[in-house]
Amino acid sequence: MRIGVNCFLLNTDIGGIKQYFLHLFKELLREDCGNQYVFFYFSHNVEELDSMGDTGWQRNAILLKDQAEIKFHLDKIDLYFCPFSSLWPRPLPIPTVVTLVDIQEVFYPEFFSPQDLMNRAYHYVASTKNADRVVTISDFSKNTIVKHHRLPNEKVVVAHLCVDERFYRAGEVACPPQKELPEKFLFFPANRWHHKNHDLLLKAIQWLKQEKQHTINAVFTGFDKENGYPVMDKAIEYGISDQVYQLGYLAEEELAYLYLKAEMLVFPSLFEGFGLPLVEAMAAGCPVLAARATSLPEIGGDSVHYFDPTSVRELADG
Repeated sequence: MRIGVNCFLLNTDIGGIKQYFLHLFKELLREDCGNQYVFFYFSHNVEELDSMGDTGWQRNAILLKDQAEIKFHLDKIDLYFCPFSSLWPRPLPIPTVVTLVDIQEVFYPEFFSPQDLMNRAYHYVASTKNADRVVTISDFSKNTIVKHHRLPNEKVVVAHLCVDERFYRAGEVACPPQKELPEKFLFFPANRWHHKNHDLLLKAIQWLKQEKQHTINAVFTGFDKENGYPVMDKAIEYGISDQVYQLGYLAEEELAYLYLKAEMLVFPSLFEGFGLPLVEAMAAGCPVLAARATSLPEIGGDSVHYFDPTSVRELADG
């Protein structure tokens, strides 16, 4: 089978969905000898595609300037796959599959700009309605997509995310970041999206300092986002700036080092379609304290200690 893959939305700072794409196709290019993959790619995708470390993606790849051009190449594929939440162009006269990881905008519209809400309203429901199959990443996401998009249950397939195998070998591959680290610290890897709930963690650290005279350091990784949560500004406002360390984007080997050295992963997110850092931490042997919300109890199971993501005191107690 010839499988066409739309790479248009692949870029550096799209969060966990980028790792989903890279891990999926790195494995398929290495192991799948029965199918051909035709990557419809764009000039801004090349660096990320090359990061798979396998030039096989180039074999049948087609460089395009606009997604609409894909419809002129349908004779080269038998199945069309859109891994980044939107089926485009649509509809098409061949079998189609789309991945939609979650529908956070239904639960927290306040975290999105009017433009983002408009784009999701325009693309998401139409994509799941038009696709022959929808792939999502947790039972939580499946249940909410089926309900809110009014889809047949059998149309949506769950495929849990796979953690990078390097985290299972954290002790072998760990590489310390070339940045200052405290001797003891909590670890929270997340871009500065508001739903990640950085504020709750900072307030819990502040509460422990003021009420318990207990000083806890926290290490943050991830990208700043336009109109995102201002971690350091808030840390200064709460009087805990000397306890907050921002490291930015790190490679997997550096993340593995942090999981090994951290006292625990703290994950206060209000909404997750999956919550991959929980699995990364558990693979590396790092204790996990996570929000009792959305998909996280499904992913962490009995191996994680949970707290109410609206309660500063419950997080501080944890």
